[in-house]
Amino acid sequence: MKKLIFILLISFNLSAQTIPQDKMLHFSGCYIVSATTTTIASHYLPKKKAFWVGVSVGTALGIAKELWDINHGNPEWGDLGADVIGAFAGSITITYRF
Repeated sequence: MKKLIFILLISFNLSAQTIPQDKMLHFSGCYIVSATTTTIASHYLPKKKAFWVGVSVGTALGIAKELWDINHGNPEWGDLGADVIGAFAGSITITYRF
């Protein structure tokens, strides 16, 4: 299993595909919001509920940003995808200690 993961990581690295900066900003913004929300919620709620509160707040922020972009910018499904992935990653990082 370790060899398979290692091969997959190398193959993704060698593909020379880059992630646009806009998507990284969406991911990192929702990651920070979700991680912070999960941390605060974990003091008042059980771990599972705090996880979903963090994901929900991060995703809601991403949806709000894309709705704002309809009239003031360029809304993209890829941005929303990066928001949702960032929200999940932020909550997972706080909820599950590695």
